[in-house]
Amino acid sequence: MAQAQDQEHPLALSLPPPAKAKEEASPEPERARRRHMSRLYAELGAQLPGLPPRASRARILEDAIAYVGVLRATVAGLEARAAFAKAAATATATPASAAEVVVAGKASCFAVRLPVARRRGALTRVLEVFRRHGVPVLEATVTSDGGEAAVTVTTAPVPPRFLQRIQEDIRSSIA
Repeated sequence: MAQAQDQEHPLALSLPPPAKAKEEASPEPERARRRHMSRLYAELGAQLPGLPPRASRARILEDAIAYVGVLRATVAGLEARAAFAKAAATATATPASAAEVVVAGKASCFAVRLPVARRRGALTRVLEVFRRHGVPVLEATVTSDGGEAAVTVTTAPVPPRFLQRIQEDIRSSIA
């Protein structure tokens, strides 16, 4: 009977012994993934100005995030300049005391034409309107051409529901 126990049953399943997961999985896919990530970090680092060649991954990511912020600010500035150009082109067709607003992406541009009699202190009066409304001013300029002056103010984006009130306040401040 002891001999019968040593022999396997003819219907018993023969399964291979369980293998450990690390022994079974090939290291090649993980190595390829690490190489790919290293190439991507190196490529990102090469695109960033002023980054040392052997920067850490954390430094690369921090500098990339900061650089994206700089690029966004540049885009907002370019959009504001385009808005200035558009406001200047349309300013010749509007009445002398009109306040015009051009909204471009991440900035709003306000252009106000002033007759000679209203030029003195005009920028201060217009900037006071934005202070009262709590709108951050990014840039303000005053240009003069003969008998008229133009005040252009670039601000952070202004929600549409406030635009009309700001325009009316600007008009009343220069009247």
